[in-house]
Amino acid sequence: MMIVSFLQPMALILFTLPLLSLIWGIVGYFIFKRVYVVLMITFAASTVFIFAYTGFDLSNMYWVVTMTFLCMCTSLITKIIRFMIQRYKKA
Repeated sequence: MMIVSFLQPMALILFTLPLLSLIWGIVGYFIFKRVYVVLMITFAASTVFIFAYTGFDLSNMYWVVTMTFLCMCTSLITKIIRFMIQRYKKA
């Protein structure tokens, strides 16, 4: 029986961090009401985490870009849904 721990390196990179990035995209948009602020925080936090985790290895920067892209997608979708709900309430 294989037990998946979400703090093991492979599970952390493939499941936990993308899931946290998606959730942060939604929550961050509701907190700051700006997509670019959420993206800057995500990029900075991902960069610090990847550098601390890999020991300043620049070959893993694609994970930073991936996490920022996932966060951008969920922030934009949240913004569109929020806009549509506000527009529907006015009509």
